[in-house]
Amino acid sequence: MISISRRKSDLKFVRAYERGMLRSAFVSLFWAIFQFRKGTKGLTLATLAKMISANKSEVSRWFRGDPNWTVNTIAGLAHALDVELEIRARDRATGIVFTPAGIEKRSQTTITWDQHSPTTVTESARPPFVVPIVTKSPFGVNVKAVA
Repeated sequence: MISISRRKSDLKFVRAYERGMLRSAFVSLFWAIFQFRKGTKGLTLATLAKMISANKSEVSRWFRGDPNWTVNTIAGLAHALDVELEIRARDRATGIVFTPAGIEKRSQTTITWDQHSPTTVTESARPPFVVPIVTKSPFGVNVKAVA
């Protein structure tokens, strides 16, 4: 029998585990949205399947098992369920959050309730290195370095 600590150090095991967790997160996300749409708009698996050009049994299997969806399938489900997906990645070592537009500016909000200062908003400290901040506007893409 292989010990748990040995399996955690096995790179193949870790990668397979992380892929499984990501697939599970997508399935849970789309199932939650489907259940909401089912309750509010009467959406059925058959209707969802028709919207993404699949058969009902295939869609049903997706939500019962561990599908290996392509990006096209994920995009099709998002479109059929009328949701916009937000893509973010967090660096495990630094906690920096990356988005398609660059590094996400993080702020920490502290709210206090006293008569002199009903609300206080403070921004968290930036990392101690230069970070390019990329923003999109209707006029193009802006890049600036922030220390």
